[in-house]
Amino acid sequence: MAESSSGTVVHNEPERPAQDQRQRALIVAFPAPAALPLPASGETVGRDWLGAAQVPDDEVSGQHLRFSRAGGVVRIEDVGSRNGTWVGGHRLPAKQKVPLEEGAVVRLGRTLLVFREGFAGSLEPAPPVGELIGPYGLRNVAATLAGLRSTQPGNVLIEGETGTGKELAARAVAAALGRAEPYAAVNVAGVATGVFESQLFGHVKGAFSDAREGARGIVMAHEGGTVFLDEIGELPPGLQPKLLRLLENREVLPVGSERPRLADVLLVAATNRSLPAMVADGDFRRDLWARLAQATLVLRPLRERLEDLFPIAQELARRSGRQLVSAEVEVEAMERMLLHEWKSNVRELAAVLDAAASQDPKPGLRLWAVEEVLGPSQAAGPPVLTDETVTAALAACDGNETQAARRLGVTRGRLRRFLGQQR
Repeated sequence: MAESSSGTVVHNEPERPAQDQRQRALIVAFPAPAALPLPASGETVGRDWLGAAQVPDDEVSGQHLRFSRAGGVVRIEDVGSRNGTWVGGHRLPAKQKVPLEEGAVVRLGRTLLVFREGFAGSLEPAPPVGELIGPYGLRNVAATLAGLRSTQPGNVLIEGETGTGKELAARAVAAALGRAEPYAAVNVAGVATGVFESQLFGHVKGAFSDAREGARGIVMAHEGGTVFLDEIGELPPGLQPKLLRLLENREVLPVGSERPRLADVLLVAATNRSLPAMVADGDFRRDLWARLAQATLVLRPLRERLEDLFPIAQELARRSGRQLVSAEVEVEAMERMLLHEWKSNVRELAAVLDAAASQDPKPGLRLWAVEEVLGPSQAAGPPVLTDETVTAALAACDGNETQAARRLGVTRGRLRRFLGQQR
């Protein structure tokens, strides 16, 4: 603290942690993970630009495309390349500037790029996080695990949609906290209410009619390790207070016993539901949620980390006894997959890969097989908007934006965003 001439100590403002410098970047989603800073505004780039990032592509022209910035909006323009440029599955008209939105998928030659407005961290791809694959989309998970190692929480909550890999994340949490073994996974939704206490906390001999012998229960049987409670949002209200004792005091009370026992175990819970919303609705205890959320790890959905899709697909193929080599994959097939919504995330991706392989047993991945599973490419994304197409549509509809949007095949909101960017 500094002292003023009057002798009063000058107050220092609260400090903020240093933020990673964010930049606009193009992440190579196929054929190999890499990241490229956005070229300077007005600079024309092509084959050499990709080659400098170790992404050789002889189907890309030497002078292929140009990026420009004006009014905070990034625009992309094909400068007359031989094989063209695609955004969102639609070919760009040559020499027309088109706004580039966050997460846009760009194809040139045999290369697929994902545009990111605020990319942070190293441009180098990151290694797997345990068994989770994500060269660029798991940075938040890696950072959370690093924080857990220093804080050593007793309870960790994993949040993520169905199919994002919550059990793999639980394994990574257990390993990060030195609790990899023994490890037990319990599907809360799959355990009958009447036997939940007995299975989890154990019971003493004679506690109920079939209890001829006592049992330790899952928690006590995995002391020193981890118990993973999947789908914790499905825990019935009547059982929630019983779990709270374990989370608060590390005590379990076996069924039929009068004396609790101490349990040295890491509790990792996972949910695809919003526990705060359940708390607000009275379906989940606030104190239980607070204990579970002592530390939280969030898994992003696949649609928000499309740059990881091909490496994940390669790993899924490997686990199924197949190989997915980029040279044997049609870039249009991978583009079609990048443009899919993936409502069930990695679980759905695994199913699509298996279904495509059953359609086409040859090595690699071809567009026709992917379309057999996901539908034709034409339905993959909204059309590209240009000054010419929008002007023509508005003129044909006498300036009515709703009708023009329908004519263009986009929402009125997207049309209005485009018009706002042009002003």
